[in-house]
Amino acid sequence: MFHRSIITMLGNLVFLFIGSAHAQVPIASFISDRSGDDEIHLVYDNGDIKQLTKNKAKVFTPEWSPDGNYIVFDANVRGGESFDIFIIDLTDPQNPKQKNLTGPPDGPGLKLSGPRWAPAGDARILVYSTGLPNANGWDIGFLTLDARGNFDALVNITNADGEAANADLEGSWSPDGTKIVFESERKLVKERAQFDIFIADAEKRGAGKNQINLTDHEAPDQRARWSPDSKAVVFQSKRDGNWEIYTVGIDGENLTRITENEKTDRNAEWSSGGIIFETQRDGNYEIYRSDPDGNNQVNLTNEPKSDQKPIWSAKGKRILFESKRDGKREIYMMLADGTGLKNLSNDPGNDSDARWNPQFELRAVEPQSKYFTTLGDIKRTSLMQNFPNPFNPETWIPYYLAEDASVTVRIYNIKGELIRSINVGRQLAGAYTTRQRAAYWDGKDNTGQSVASGIYFYQLLADDFSETRRMVVMK
Repeated sequence: MFHRSIITMLGNLVFLFIGSAHAQVPIASFISDRSGDDEIHLVYDNGDIKQLTKNKAKVFTPEWSPDGNYIVFDANVRGGESFDIFIIDLTDPQNPKQKNLTGPPDGPGLKLSGPRWAPAGDARILVYSTGLPNANGWDIGFLTLDARGNFDALVNITNADGEAANADLEGSWSPDGTKIVFESERKLVKERAQFDIFIADAEKRGAGKNQINLTDHEAPDQRARWSPDSKAVVFQSKRDGNWEIYTVGIDGENLTRITENEKTDRNAEWSSGGIIFETQRDGNYEIYRSDPDGNNQVNLTNEPKSDQKPIWSAKGKRILFESKRDGKREIYMMLADGTGLKNLSNDPGNDSDARWNPQFELRAVEPQSKYFTTLGDIKRTSLMQNFPNPFNPETWIPYYLAEDASVTVRIYNIKGELIRSINVGRQLAGAYTTRQRAAYWDGKDNTGQSVASGIYFYQLLADDFSETRRMVVMK
């Protein structure tokens, strides 16, 4: 009995040591009212959720910096229409620090909204505001930071000459950082302002120059997002009567209609994985994926309740979206083909406005050990020792996946005969090393009979990967 307890304890210690080597990594941020107010939360790759803000004020548009070390957002902590830009420093994940960049006494105290980080290496944040220099309505500008990360200056880029008399909104950086795209209602159609899609130079010395109307149509064109190569944008338009998805080159040429049906198609995003968008064509909102030319449109969600606001991950392998399939709004994650669905937020409150940590799929891989990199990334798919071991009657089988894979665990007796097959299903890359996530075996064979004491072998199959280990049933 003493010998068996020591073996079990050592097996658990080995498991705990290996499991602790995997550093927690934020997958995404989202806004939740679970604490009573709209606050920013982080969800980690092990399923943990951490509340970041406690402002007790309306929070909007949290956006990650390219290096994943900061989040910027706007909130009306001063009440009324006084929205300030805040920054959260996550360089020490255990001690995040929040700072008001633009509110008094150190900032301009203006109404600023919609912050968007510039690409890596550029200390500028895109905002829109009625309080920018030379403002004439809502304009888009840069909020620049000094070497210490404090507010430095505001620059109006869409109305530098005071020519645009109406709203410029929804600015977005091109992936290469050379241009911005935005929607503007500076043009009058039948004496009413109408939104068109514009681009402008974004490089520091020429910011705001070469403003080009890409769409120039009497119907509204809105919510433009860049192609991965910065050569085109995808947007939504009512030019055919209802909201449809279109693409156009940054020279205004090659206008392509992506969707064509009588229901709303909107909120498109473009990545190497294609174009995703939400549509009502099936009666409720669903997430669809399309090739950039409009071919091969596929329903990824196919759920009676609404699925909306899809967001691509950095490498175009995964999608975040909001869903009401569990009653209230929750944040879900799935693979690019619609498999591997997982509820990330899972709370009775309303969860919305999810944003990927841009480093979740992009962190550098550096050798450190057999299983992990210096940044805590999983270096290789591997099968670990079951725990407890020896066991009676149940055990857990931990493993690591370096890539997304379809997982099956097979149990063999000492004669090599297959006695149990456990189909785990499609799994995302990650650590499956806790009782909540590891594969579970109840000590029974495929007929439901408890197995006898003895030596058994368990095998992990993850797509083309296969590894086998030994375990002991001791009754």
